[in-house]
Amino acid sequence: MAIDVHRHLGAVDRSVESFERDGKPMRAVVLQRKYETDVEDLWDALTNAERIPRWFMPIEGDLRLGGRYQLIGNAGGTITTCDPPVALGLTWEMRG
Repeated sequence: MAIDVHRHLGAVDRSVESFERDGKPMRAVVLQRKYETDVEDLWDALTNAERIPRWFMPIEGDLRLGGRYQLIGNAGGTITTCDPPVALGLTWEMRG
Protein backbone atom coordinates (compact mmCIF):
# COMPACT_ATOMS: atom_id res chain seq x y z
CA MET A 1 0.00 0.00 0.00
CA ALA A 2 1.45 3.36 -1.04
CA ILE A 3 1.20 6.25 1.43
CA ASP A 4 1.07 9.79 0.13
CA VAL A 5 3.54 11.26 2.64
CA HIS A 6 3.30 14.82 1.30
CA ARG A 7 -0.49 14.82 1.64
CA HIS A 8 -0.30 13.57 5.24
CA LEU A 9 2.42 16.04 6.24
CA GLY A 10 0.57 18.89 4.56
CA ALA A 11 -2.61 18.06 6.50
CA VAL A 12 -0.99 19.02 9.81
CA ASP A 13 -0.71 22.62 11.02
CA ARG A 14 2.37 23.11 13.21
CA SER A 15 3.28 25.92 15.59
CA VAL A 16 5.54 26.61 18.56
CA GLU A 17 4.17 28.52 21.53
CA SER A 18 6.20 30.11 24.33
CA PHE A 19 4.82 30.35 27.86
CA GLU A 20 5.84 30.13 31.50
CA ARG A 21 5.14 27.35 34.00
CA ASP A 22 6.27 27.39 37.63
CA GLY A 23 8.37 30.47 36.87
CA LYS A 24 10.31 28.71 34.11
CA PRO A 25 10.17 29.52 30.41
CA MET A 26 8.66 26.70 28.35
CA ARG A 27 7.87 25.96 24.75
CA ALA A 28 5.12 23.80 23.36
CA VAL A 29 5.02 22.26 19.91
CA VAL A 30 1.41 22.23 18.77
CA LEU A 31 0.19 19.97 15.97
CA GLN A 32 -3.36 20.29 14.68
CA ARG A 33 -5.19 18.19 12.15
CA LYS A 34 -8.85 17.83 11.22
CA TYR A 35 -10.47 14.40 11.11
CA GLU A 36 -13.90 13.35 9.91
CA THR A 37 -15.21 11.93 13.20
CA ASP A 38 -17.12 12.96 16.29
CA VAL A 39 -15.54 14.30 19.47
CA GLU A 40 -16.16 11.12 21.51
CA ASP A 41 -14.41 8.91 18.94
CA LEU A 42 -11.50 11.33 18.65
CA TRP A 43 -11.10 11.48 22.45
CA ASP A 44 -11.07 7.67 22.58
CA ALA A 45 -8.42 7.51 19.83
CA LEU A 46 -6.20 9.92 21.81
CA THR A 47 -6.62 8.31 25.23
CA ASN A 48 -7.21 4.59 24.67
CA ALA A 49 -3.98 2.58 25.00
CA GLU A 50 -5.31 0.00 22.52
CA ARG A 51 -6.02 2.64 19.85
CA ILE A 52 -2.96 4.91 20.23
CA PRO A 53 -0.58 2.45 18.48
CA ARG A 54 -2.85 2.48 15.41
CA TRP A 55 -1.90 6.08 14.65
CA PHE A 56 1.28 6.66 16.71
CA MET A 57 3.29 4.04 18.60
CA PRO A 58 2.84 1.53 21.45
CA ILE A 59 2.30 3.09 24.87
CA GLU A 60 2.24 1.89 28.43
CA GLY A 61 1.77 3.41 31.86
CA ASP A 62 -0.86 5.04 34.01
CA LEU A 63 -3.00 6.85 31.45
CA ARG A 64 -4.92 9.18 33.77
CA LEU A 65 -4.46 12.68 35.20
CA GLY A 66 -1.14 12.82 37.04
CA GLY A 67 -0.08 9.45 35.67
CA ARG A 68 3.11 8.72 33.77
CA TYR A 69 3.16 7.21 30.31
CA GLN A 70 5.96 5.73 28.23
CA LEU A 71 6.00 5.44 24.45
CA ILE A 72 7.82 2.17 23.89
CA GLY A 73 11.35 2.95 22.69
CA ASN A 74 10.79 6.70 22.76
CA ALA A 75 9.69 9.56 25.00
CA GLY A 76 7.56 9.45 28.11
CA GLY A 77 6.01 11.99 30.42
CA THR A 78 3.20 12.97 32.74
CA ILE A 79 -0.44 13.64 31.96
CA THR A 80 -0.96 17.20 33.19
CA THR A 81 -4.48 17.99 31.95
CA CYS A 82 -7.41 15.67 31.34
CA ASP A 83 -10.77 17.35 30.73
CA PRO A 84 -12.77 14.88 28.57
CA PRO A 85 -13.47 15.45 25.75
CA VAL A 86 -12.07 18.98 25.60
CA ALA A 87 -8.42 19.11 26.64
CA LEU A 88 -5.52 16.70 27.02
CA GLY A 89 -2.14 18.01 28.15
CA LEU A 90 1.05 16.08 28.74
CA THR A 91 4.76 16.54 29.06
CA TRP A 92 7.16 15.12 26.50
CA GLU A 93 10.34 13.97 28.19
CA MET A 94 13.22 12.43 26.29
CA ARG A 95 16.88 11.94 27.12
CA GLY A 96 16.67 13.92 30.35
